[in-house]
Order: sequence, then C-alpha cells, then structure tokens
Amino acid sequence: MKLWLGSLALVLVAAAAAIQFFPAARTNPPARQPLKPPPAVLKVLRRGCFDCHSNETRWPWYSHLAPASWIVVHHVNRGRQELNFSEWGGYYPATRRRKLEWIGRAVSEGGMPPWWYRLMHRKARLSQADCMLLKRWVESGLAASQ
Repeated sequence: MKLWLGSLALVLVAAAAAIQFFPAARTNPPARQPLKPPPAVLKVLRRGCFDCHSNETRWPWYSHLAPASWIVVHHVNRGRQELNFSEWGGYYPATRRRKLEWIGRAVSEGGMPPWWYRLMHRKARLSQADCMLLKRWVESGLAASQ
C-alpha cells in the first residue's frame, strides 16, 4: 500500500511539473479604441471589470501555473470576446447600445463580476454606490444613443 501511494505521489508530482511546459498565452495587446467614460466610472470599471473585459488584465501569480493558467486565460479570452472596453470605439453604435444594456442588466442583477471572481478579488466587489454610478452612466449612454 505504501509503495502504491508513493508511486501515485511521484506520478502526480511529475505530471504537475510536466504541464508547466505548456503555458497559456497571457496577452495584453494595445488598446486600439478604448472607452473614455468619466473618471469616476473608469475607476469602478478598472477595479471590477477590466481584468476580464479589457486589454489591461492584471495577471495574478496563479495565472502563471498550469492548469490554473489555462482556466484564467480562457475566462479572460471569453470576457474580452463578450465585451472589451479597450476596443469600445470599434464597436458599431448598435453594438455599443446592446453592450450598455447588458452592462446595466449585469450590474442590476449582481451578475458581474462573477461570484467566483469576487472570492479571490475582494477589491472587485461593487458597492451600492458603485452600482448606482454605473447604472446612471449606462442610462446616460443609452439616452445619448437614441
């Protein structure tokens, strides 16, 4: 039994070491047409949204270790696909409007940032004041796009 557990431990350590040779591609390409909201809104968005929804991701230490790195990079890539504040000016006006509507719903329903992200990133949690600020910003953006 001891020999079996020792062999299993050795295999697990070797596998953990081996997968480090397959790093995930962490990128932060230049922002081509970034969002330019009021400074207070930008501060909230940077704190709560930019890690997944911009090209200004702050890569935490665990994003350098497989397999966690694969998961983090996957989440960031999906987040950027859905909404990328670094590419905001490149969206068609109708797309910007839809994304503003989505932001408004996500903030109202408490869906963003996701609960699992807030567990590890306490500063990303949005206060009621943050939510009200974002809702007013979304409403003004929607009114201006009509």
